[in-house]
Order: sequence, then C-alpha cells, then structure tokens
Amino acid sequence: MKQMLFAVTAFAFLNIANAQNDAIRISHGLTNDYALLSAIDSIFFDLDGTRLCVQPRSGECVSFPYTEISGISYLPADSCPSKLKIAYNGNSVSVDNPYFLSGVSVDAEGAYVTVTNLCETEEYTTTLKGETSDGGFVYNGTYKTTIELNGLKLTSNRGAAIDIQCGKRVNLELKKGTENSLVDAANGTQKAALYCKGHLEIDKSGVLNVKGLTAHAISAKEYIKLKKSDGVINVLGAVKDGIHCKQYFQGNGFSLNINNVGDDNIQSELDGAANDDGIADGSIIVNDGTYVLNNSTNGSTEGTDTHTAKGMNADGDMQLNGGNIKISMTGTGGKGIRVEGTYTQGTEDGNGPVLTVSTTGTAYGSSSGSGGGGRPGGGGRPGGGAASGADAKAIKVIGAAVIYGGTTTVTTTQNGAEGLESKTRITIKGGSHYFKCYDDCINTSGIIDFAGGNTVCYSNGNDAVDSNYGRTGAITISGGNVFAYTSKGSPEEGLDCDNNSYIVVTGGIGISAGGSQGGGGGWGGSSSSSSIGQASQGYYLGSSPSSYSSSYYYTLCNTQGQPVCTYKFEANLSNSLSLLTASNLGKGSVTVKSGSSVPTEYSSMVSNANGTGVFFIDPTVTTSSTTATVTAK
Repeated sequence: MKQMLFAVTAFAFLNIANAQNDAIRISHGLTNDYALLSAIDSIFFDLDGTRLCVQPRSGECVSFPYTEISGISYLPADSCPSKLKIAYNGNSVSVDNPYFLSGVSVDAEGAYVTVTNLCETEEYTTTLKGETSDGGFVYNGTYKTTIELNGLKLTSNRGAAIDIQCGKRVNLELKKGTENSLVDAANGTQKAALYCKGHLEIDKSGVLNVKGLTAHAISAKEYIKLKKSDGVINVLGAVKDGIHCKQYFQGNGFSLNINNVGDDNIQSELDGAANDDGIADGSIIVNDGTYVLNNSTNGSTEGTDTHTAKGMNADGDMQLNGGNIKISMTGTGGKGIRVEGTYTQGTEDGNGPVLTVSTTGTAYGSSSGSGGGGRPGGGGRPGGGAASGADAKAIKVIGAAVIYGGTTTVTTTQNGAEGLESKTRITIKGGSHYFKCYDDCINTSGIIDFAGGNTVCYSNGNDAVDSNYGRTGAITISGGNVFAYTSKGSPEEGLDCDNNSYIVVTGGIGISAGGSQGGGGGWGGSSSSSSIGQASQGYYLGSSPSSYSSSYYYTLCNTQGQPVCTYKFEANLSNSLSLLTASNLGKGSVTVKSGSSVPTEYSSMVSNANGTGVFFIDPTVTTSSTTATVTAK
C-alpha cells in the first residue's frame, strides 16, 4: 500500500513537471535533497521496488533506499536553498543539499561528514555551521568551489577538522559576524587542522580560530592567499608551522595572529612547478593587513641537521609591500625573517610596510663568539658564527636585500644576533629604518648602499654597519641618510668595511661614531687614515668629537653654519674615529653643536623602538654649545 502511494505521487510529479515554479524535497534521515521539478525528467521505483529513482533531464539517475525515505514534499521554487548546508549538532549533522542531481552527494557517520562533488562545470557553495567536539569535514572534488564557515566549532578526533581534497581554487569564506573554531586530532597523520590540496583563498570578515595538534594549523599543497578583508585569523597553536604552503603565501588583508607554534609561524615551501600568477616559487608576499607573529621555539638538532624557528620563512623570494607586521622571536637561534632568494621591502614609490622585528634568544648550539665585543663583526670572520650556524637574527637573506620604503624597527639583544644580514648585497632606497642590535645592525658579504631614506644603526656589542666586500664601494652613501654608531668601543666601528679606502660617498648624509674604523690590515684595529676612498661632497674623517653623551642632541652644521642634521645617542660612548658628511656640508670649517632641546621642525625623522626621535634631517633646533670644530675636505 505504501509503495502504491509513492507510485501515485511520482505519477503526479510527472504530470506537473512543466510547472516552472515548483520544486521537490526528498527527506531521508537528517538529509533533505532539493531539486526544481523543471530539472527532473522522471521519478520511479526500480524493478524490485526497493529504491526510489530520480532521473534528471541531463546527467545520471540518483536513487535512494525506499526504506530510508521519510517524506517527499512539494514546495515553491524559492524555498530551495541555494547552497549545500551542513549543520553540526553534537554527534550528528543535518544536511540540505540542492545539488544532489548535479553530482553532489553527502555521507555522514555521526558528525563526520564527507562531501563528494562530481560536477566539473559549475562552482557550488557549501555552508558549515554548528558545533561538535567529535566531528570533521572532508570535501572531495575536481572543480573550484566555495566553502563558507557560518559559526562553526569543529573538533576532530580522527584527523583534520577540515580536509579539502580539491586541487583547484578553493574559496574559504568567513561569514561576517561569526566566530569559527577548528581543532584537529592529536598524534594523527594529517598535515593540518585545516588542509587544502589546491589553492586556498580565505575571504570575508568573520573570525577563524585554528589549532593544529598533529602538524600545521593551516596548510595548502599549493598557494594560500588572504583576500583583502577586515576578518581575523587566530592560530592558537601548532605542533609545526602556523601556516604552511607551497608555491606562495600572499597576504592582502586580514588581521593574522599566530602564537604557540613548534616551528615557523609562516612558511612558503618550494613546489617546483610554475603557478598561474607568475609568482616566484616559494615566495611570501604581503600587500596589506595586520600580522602579529610570536614564536618561542628553541633550536633543535636531528642527526647532523640543525633547525631553528622563523617568523616568516620563504624558500623563494619575499616581498613586503605593505601592511603592519610585528614579529617577536624569543627561542634559541630564532630568526624573525628568513629568505632564501631576494628580499624586497616597500615599493618604488617609497611606500611600504610598518615592520617590527625583535629577537631575544641566544644562539643555538656552539657559542657565537667571545662574549660580544671580542668578536669584531660577523659574516664569516673567525668566531663570526656558531658552529651550527644557529645564531639568532632579525632578518636573514641569502640573496640580495632591497628596501624601497616603509618603516622598520629591528631589535636584537644577544651575541651573534644581527639585525639585517644578506649574503649578497643590501640596498636601501627609501623609508625610515631603525636598528638596535647587540651584534651588527646591517651586515653583508657584498656592497651596502644607502641610496635613499633614513637609517639609524646602533650596536651595543659589535659594529653598526659591516661590509665584508673588501673592495671599493663596500659601504656606499649615494643619496640616503645614515646614522651609525657602536657603544662597544674599539675595535668595533660605526662603519666597518676593513679599509676606509673602500668607502664611497656621492650624496646624502653620513654620521658614524665608535671605535677605530677601517684597520686595513684585517678586521678592526686602528687606522690613522683621515681619507675615504671616493667622495664627491664635503666630509670629515677623524676622532673629533672624542666622546658623546646620551643626554644631548648633537647637530652637524655646514660651512655656512646651517643645521644639516640632528642626532641623539642612546648610550654614552668614546669616539675613536667617525665620519661626518653631507651633500650640503661644504669644504672647510664645520661644527658639531649640542643642546638639550629636541628639534621643533625637520623634513624627516627616525624614531627609536620607544617612539623617541633620534635622527632629524634639516632640523630647526636650539643648540647651547659647540662640541667640536673640524675641517671638511
């Protein structure tokens, strides 16, 4: 009798299949499948009467076990959901599926859900909401898709919380006004709490909290892109990386906070294949957004390999074009930023990120040197690095570093912890940059060129600026303004390039102070030379003033008595040899004056880590006394 009822009902469906505004709902268990009647060719039972079959006008027939069907209903077409909806409720889920005739099926075991999408021509959206402490979501598909989190709290005891097995673009949307949480199972085999096999793009303005108890918190086999959004992503913890991807990571927005990770906060690994966007393999790119990355992981050794944690780790290039980025590393050997390829900061128009990097960890493994001052410089000198190569560093670049703009604040506190190191070359073309480091503030095996912007380098345990290039142009001031000094004393130097003849000045302002500069016979040592290699503007190289006090502001005045720049030391120091130069300094008698007043006006300025101005260009300032009068060449 029940079979006959369904047969008659199905016959009625056939007779009104042309009613364009009607739809059907088939309920079975906690799942409702929807379809417009206009999309249905026929509804019938199979030959043995055990399954209800729905034949669409195009595509494969879909059938249901007759005994599982709890109801079939008509409803207006606008009552059909436009998205696949999955709602978690404790140990079960409810499903509304409007795509069942298009190759989308949903299987659930308790609160563990698997969606299989066979459609390869149209993008569908899946919405996840609700809460469970024992559930998960797996998506299988071969075409791009959107997954929306609409107030989801999902904790898995079997593997990943969300496992997206789709090699195409996956748009993960955080619905506005919602908070979503994902936690995976501990001691599993999954790669992350949130894993995507393809391109993962995260969008919209909700909140996402993620914790990875087996490996990474968020991981993609290809790229991860944060869209332009005011949403919030909180990585609350991870056994390995907070965010891990191949191809590239791109941040265009969001507030991203990553804490309590066991490895890198963000890592972009080499994929080995070209991507459609033409972005270098293994890159990290930040265009906008706010990123707070905290890392306390200590260095470790496996066999003969030493590994240390990084805040941002690019196996390719890194471009920090904008945004507000704050990285804090406290573990042994930790590196705030590490780049295997080229590091680019800011854009050619002079804009750039607000970048703050601090490292407080000691070296991991062997000692970095003889307690700080006994090791002149770094960069490959005797005693210049731990045997394991695991000094803590703020920014370490294997390729070239080019800084076009932005505001940089870098601090390190331990022996061996340099501020900005490049194995190739460093060029600063714009922006405002402050370094306070125990070890070298800026160090490279190649040329250091201050071509633009304003830079302050203060080392309290080593050289302020150190080039090991060993040839003319090792330290070049070609249009930028630099204030570099060390309070450690001799043989540490404000500008160290092994020989004063390697210094080239063709523009800009250069102020240095510290121990003996340019001992031509080796690293450090004294030098009686009062000349640099090349200069197209006035300069003075000598030991006057012989000392500086942190209580005063010092102003360099040109041959016309006009203030060129004002600078403030953060520690008292004895000055063995320093450089004073400026494009408008002139040749002849120039003065260094001092006073207790901060400049009231200036064209540009650099602040220290506390926000206090320490370097002012074209200042209007009150001076009380003349500290030194010297002769510029």
